[in-house]
Amino acid sequence: MKDLIRKAAQLVSKEEIFRALNYATLKARAGRLTPGEIIRIGEFELVVAEDDVGESVAVQIIEERSLVEDIAMAKARELGLAPEKWEESERIEWMASFFIELRDNLRRWQDIETHQGPGENLTFEKAVYKQARYDFR
Repeated sequence: MKDLIRKAAQLVSKEEIFRALNYATLKARAGRLTPGEIIRIGEFELVVAEDDVGESVAVQIIEERSLVEDIAMAKARELGLAPEKWEESERIEWMASFFIELRDNLRRWQDIETHQGPGENLTFEKAVYKQARYDFR
């Protein structure tokens, strides 16, 4: 089952939501998007955000957790699983393992960070740049 969860996470990581995030990040790195801008790519709305002290800029997308769960269930079906036959406890356990695997996969291969919230949403974030700090002592 672990291998199928890993494969489902790999398949989900190739979905349009993450392609949109990567595309917007490339545009921001090229200077075509600036902090505070909102860009729409396909059905997704992304924002270029700057941290409070101006040391880093990232592109963020906030989506409903249920959207990602629906994509995950579709990928599970493609892999031959039958999530509609699972008990609720099995589904909860599978989804928990899936989200851990997806988070690790996105971080390792696409440099995308995953955060819970706000509310029942998930925030996906990819750094545009970070200012280097120099210690002149």
